[in-house]
Amino acid sequence: MSLFNEVKRRNVLRVGAAYIVAAWLIIQVVETIFPAFGFGDTAVRIVVILLAVGFILVLILAWVFEITPEGLRKEKDVDRSQSIALQTGKILDRIIIIVLALALSYFAIDKFILDPARDTARELAAKEKGRTEALVESYGDQSVAVFPFVNMSSDPEQEYFSDGIAEELLNLLARVPELRVISRSSSFSFKGQDISIPEIADRLNVAHILVGSVRTSGNTVRITAQLIEARSDTHLWSQTYDRTLDDLFAIQDEIAADVVLKLRGSLLADLPPTARTDPEAHRLLLQASYISSSGGGEDSIRKALALLEQAYAIDPEYLPGVLGLVEAVYSLMIFGSYDPAEAKPRLIELMAQAAAIDPDDPQFLALSAFALINIERDYERAAAMLERAVRIAPGDARVLGIAAAFAWEAGRFDTAILLIDRTLELDPLCFTCVLYLARTNLYAGQLDESLKNFQAYRRLGRGGAQSFGILQLLRGEPEAALASFVGDGANSYQINAGRAMALHDLGRPDEARAAFEEQMQQFPGAEAEIAKIYAWQGDIDNAIVWLYRAFSDDTHRFLGEVHNPVWSNLHSDPRWHALREKAGISAERFAALQFNPELPP
Repeated sequence: MSLFNEVKRRNVLRVGAAYIVAAWLIIQVVETIFPAFGFGDTAVRIVVILLAVGFILVLILAWVFEITPEGLRKEKDVDRSQSIALQTGKILDRIIIIVLALALSYFAIDKFILDPARDTARELAAKEKGRTEALVESYGDQSVAVFPFVNMSSDPEQEYFSDGIAEELLNLLARVPELRVISRSSSFSFKGQDISIPEIADRLNVAHILVGSVRTSGNTVRITAQLIEARSDTHLWSQTYDRTLDDLFAIQDEIAADVVLKLRGSLLADLPPTARTDPEAHRLLLQASYISSSGGGEDSIRKALALLEQAYAIDPEYLPGVLGLVEAVYSLMIFGSYDPAEAKPRLIELMAQAAAIDPDDPQFLALSAFALINIERDYERAAAMLERAVRIAPGDARVLGIAAAFAWEAGRFDTAILLIDRTLELDPLCFTCVLYLARTNLYAGQLDESLKNFQAYRRLGRGGAQSFGILQLLRGEPEAALASFVGDGANSYQINAGRAMALHDLGRPDEARAAFEEQMQQFPGAEAEIAKIYAWQGDIDNAIVWLYRAFSDDTHRFLGEVHNPVWSNLHSDPRWHALREKAGISAERFAALQFNPELPP
């Protein structure tokens, strides 16, 4: 008998073929799964080498041994008349077919499901890399994050003071146009975490980190500041300042000047000095800021308001205190615990006071624009103020955020996207910014970009289910949208409306009707969502009826909805345009609006 025939009889070829197909499938799965568990290319190479060695071993075993009813025996000890090699070969054929089917299934999943997801991830990574390269080209090494300073005082409740000092230093450095200063929300997010400086630098894409400590005793204060080259974790500069609390503002100016001097080599212009106030008013303001940023909601803002009112009574000329009071009053008005009839005159009074102190302060300009939009509906003056604010403070994330929100409300989506992108440069960990970017893409009709940003956001945070579901409906994916419309609590009425829209697109009218009726019965105050269901279904008359019920008595709320793509079926109806006109947000008004904020390259 020839060697080839003997190899066939012993099923060596079949065993080899089955092994090769199974090994290929294992390698594909390993290449997909290992990176998710932190294993790199070395681990994959080890698996390939082991499988290659195993192939030789399996061929040898197939040649030497044969499977018999009594188990595995050496081939030379098996009586040819009792051999079941033929039946074993048929079993191996079936195994090869099954493994091939699994391999083809995996190939299809990889090609049509996993590969697009990897492409999206690569595109997002490329976009982030491009943003990083642009930042490096624009700012070089002149970027810094200010960490919350450590409270070294014997009283742990003095932490508000050390945090406040760090935040004021951050705000002071942010006034230097040549520096990229990471916003408070990103840099303070690492507080209390055991993460290395280089890792933080990588996540913030920043070259330097300013750390420090504060110790108070009576009327004396010791502040130690250290500037660190972040990626190498090496100290560039350190200084200790021993002064009285009366000299606190001078210390801040000194620290900021020293940091800028170290980063830029020389000061191209004098740093604007820190605004001065009474030490007690300053302490109250720091305490109020610490409480309001603690995440306690309405109760925290109410406590902060009481402290801010005390600070204002001591020094009504201190601009940060006035602006802090404006934000607290407005926030409580939104929460409903400050009567608008009292809040609005108070806000107008405070804004007039702020204008008298410094009409060119960027925070004042941004908050004034916000008030003009929400109280007086004066979009034209608001646009001019925001242009000025961005021109004065292009490195202030809060100013850019308010400008982006204005651009979005005015339908200037390209401008809004530009401003959000710049905000993300200054606040890299702002996952809500990614959500707003995804929604802006959605409203602009940029569905592919919206999908990429929604996917990035959903890896970082929760929420946005309704907008994501609407995106999937617009992409012609009602089944996926139905799966996305899941949630409860405050937004359950929006989720339920989305389900009714998805079921309609899926051609399941009975279920869609049931979801619609549930919307009507369980959420009597959700007229806007009922209008959306009708609009999506193409029932124009009923959509208009419910739209007017939702917004005719409170047209200001319509501003946040007017650009929603779910209303596209209504755009040709004159009643739609009449409601926009009544709300003061006609397409003609927004088209004529001049808003072109200038950002440095």
